[in-house]
Amino acid sequence: MSSCPGFQGRKPTPASFQGVNYSWLCHPDERKSCGACCGLYNYLDHSREALEGLLEARTLLFQRYPLTPEGLAAYKEEARGLHHSPPLCNEIARCEFLGFVDDERRRVGCLLHPALHGEDLRELSPYGRDLCAEHLCPSHQYLTEGERRLVAAVLDDWYLYGLVITDLDLVRESLKLVADRVGCMPSPEDLRRGAFKRALAEFFSLKEHWPFRDRRPRLGKYWFSRGEYRLDHPFDDPWDRLLCSLETDPSQWGQAMGFLQRRIERVVGAYLGEDDGLRPLG
Repeated sequence: MSSCPGFQGRKPTPASFQGVNYSWLCHPDERKSCGACCGLYNYLDHSREALEGLLEARTLLFQRYPLTPEGLAAYKEEARGLHHSPPLCNEIARCEFLGFVDDERRRVGCLLHPALHGEDLRELSPYGRDLCAEHLCPSHQYLTEGERRLVAAVLDDWYLYGLVITDLDLVRESLKLVADRVGCMPSPEDLRRGAFKRALAEFFSLKEHWPFRDRRPRLGKYWFSRGEYRLDHPFDDPWDRLLCSLETDPSQWGQAMGFLQRRIERVVGAYLGEDDGLRPLG
């Protein structure tokens, strides 16, 4: 077998990702990262446990193959068999080269990235090298710098961070509702108050643990049916948009609204120093 240029068949070294310049939302720091654009959540079962198992299996499998054209092609073929669940949307690729890129398994990323090997192998990805290198998700454009920094400072795990930072409605509308009540937009500097940081982290965790979740195939506000998505509920105000982004079952809309309002008020109370963010909230 001939090696890919510059590799001589070397294995990836996840620790080498520690030298990356974390200028984008994909890798904001060394504690977490996002792989949403690589199809990470495009599974009917996109639970934390399922995706964690998938990423671990890919990472270990990748280490068994040499970094040669033949080796990488063989890896890609075998990795296709690791998909644990059908896709939510057939039009969204699920890249087989998405895995863990640090030894602590805290960050997901591209197993073909030049930060791992010194050479860019991303032409083997479903999207190709140029798109992988240049693409920026809508959050880079539509979230303010303050909103982006705040989410990155509050969340420190790859699964929840990826779900939240790519959900424009969840981030923007929740922070606007808080700002309307406290008189200004919260900033990353406000997180020095531990109670506010805890309350905001608890609120964002609803993205993973929402008790009124729709059982139909869905990711955020999109319902998937026969490979297409559609919006079946009007979302004319911030509360509606938040309930949609949390995948709320329309039959539980009223109950969910009250639950959500209490969670926002808790964040407001923590910001104003009226709630320590520790007491149970039903």
